[in-house]
Amino acid sequence: MSPACILFQGCVPHQVNSSPFPALDEASCIASFSNDTLPAESALPCPWWDSFHDEDLSCLVTTALEKNPDVRSISRRIEQANARIVQAGASLFPLLDGESEAQRSWDVDGDYTDEASFGFNLNWEIDLWGRIRSGRKARINEAEATVQDWMSARLILSAAVAETWFAIAEQRGQLALAREQIEVNQTLLDMTELRFGQGQNTVVGVYQQQAQLEAILALVPDIESRIEELELVLDALAGQVPGKKNRKKERSDSYALLSPPPIPDAGVPADLLCRRPDLRAQRARIVALDYEVGEAVADRMPRFSIGGSITAASAVPGIESLVGDAIANAVGPIIDAGDRKAEVRFRRARVKEEIDVYTAMFLDAAREVETALIRERKIAERIQLQKKQLETTRKLLRESRNQYSQGATDYLPVLDAVARLQSLERDFLFSQREMLSARVVLHRALGGPMPDSTVKPH
Repeated sequence: MSPACILFQGCVPHQVNSSPFPALDEASCIASFSNDTLPAESALPCPWWDSFHDEDLSCLVTTALEKNPDVRSISRRIEQANARIVQAGASLFPLLDGESEAQRSWDVDGDYTDEASFGFNLNWEIDLWGRIRSGRKARINEAEATVQDWMSARLILSAAVAETWFAIAEQRGQLALAREQIEVNQTLLDMTELRFGQGQNTVVGVYQQQAQLEAILALVPDIESRIEELELVLDALAGQVPGKKNRKKERSDSYALLSPPPIPDAGVPADLLCRRPDLRAQRARIVALDYEVGEAVADRMPRFSIGGSITAASAVPGIESLVGDAIANAVGPIIDAGDRKAEVRFRRARVKEEIDVYTAMFLDAAREVETALIRERKIAERIQLQKKQLETTRKLLRESRNQYSQGATDYLPVLDAVARLQSLERDFLFSQREMLSARVVLHRALGGPMPDSTVKPH
């Protein structure tokens, strides 16, 4: 590039692409996701967890975002990045240093003289080629990437809190369901013992029903253990000492999982480039590296600086002399064995590498959204089938009990129908929780949305 061209472009020898795009055909990135078979909201709620309309969940997520030490530690990096911006831009301004010196000297007679000097040194590099400006803009984009890393950590944390919350809700529901099933099986056991005492049943039927009751009883300790373990996880996520929190007993044993709200509109894959904080962070890193290319290119150009100094020397108590000078300096590479040129090639290769990483991240993000949409759709189909199974099995149990009470059959069909119904009830509750977890995964894949990143970090 000729010097005339460089000056015509505003003395900037490298043009930065401030909006890099994945190395893909843009037309393939604007096709809609496959969620057209599900009713969708026209807009994503912000923050995303408010879409569940659960005040306890919203309060818990807010607490976790404020107190989780992992997220706070990432926010400290923002302060460090901002300090780097100030350092990188300091050379754009004149640097003024002060110096002073005091001296006392003696002669052979013991007499002494005092001398002192003080002055100022000025140095200012003229950023003709944009080297310093490029470095500063690189640090600005690195700081933006750090902010987006912080946002990504907050998104991951909020999703983990929500999933743990719904898992606890499911286990509480399983515990309530197990207790209901214990009552049912105890009632059936009492009935079989009564009929056995009347000679209308065999001891085998009694043992079969007792075994069924004991099988349900054996489920309770594991369920209670999982509840306690998940609550400890929730404590840690919220920045609390696990097990030290006095929990409110706001959830009764009859707690039921809520149905998820309408599915959010996923839009098109290209929307993820603006929605997801991890993709925004990677884009900012690419721009920062591109500015570093400009910094390396400018480093191959001559550097110009001006400066000066002024010094006052005195023999106490008066000033004897005042000396000043002015300097104009120009330094440029002549022979460096290709070092600076290689540095430019290196940094350009880094930009290309990170664009490939950006492309891979984008493809993974689009895959995560598609997977979440497919999973939610299939879970919804499974829930509908399970509802039909439950209805049919209840009819089977009712008919089996009628025939058993009339002596038309033995107790085995009743026992089999009870066991099948109770297993289906547990599976149905698990599917309800899976549906909520799938929605959380979808929001995480879509990038939330999260509150605006202009919120001041801790």
